[in-house]
Amino acid sequence: MSNNSDSGSEFFKGLLFGGIVGAIVGILYAPKPGKELREDIRKRSLEFKDDAEAKLELAQKKAEAILEETKLKLEELRKETQSAVGGAKSKATEILEEGKGAVEKEKNKFKDAIDAGISAYQEEKTTKSKKA
Repeated sequence: MSNNSDSGSEFFKGLLFGGIVGAIVGILYAPKPGKELREDIRKRSLEFKDDAEAKLELAQKKAEAILEETKLKLEELRKETQSAVGGAKSKATEILEEGKGAVEKEKNKFKDAIDAGISAYQEEKTTKSKKA
């Protein structure tokens, strides 16, 4: 991120410096007296400085807008993620409860089968002892 900021800053510095040098060279080759020439250089320098400051301010505003938009999108993504995690937790809890119910049901069936086996054994034992 700072690399892009440095590049933008360097670009504006280069633009400003190139503009000033170009203006000075153009003015120096124009046939004017020294006083007018210095005044023209001063005016052009101020114009370029003001232009560079305006462009820098615009770039800063755009960067702030992008940053704000990014913050909003990240907050939205965070909320969506929390919602999805909450839904997954609810589903996992539901599945766990269903599993517990199924295990309990099978446990009861197994207990009933053991009880039935014990009853059948005792009944058979009683029947054999009466016959004997």
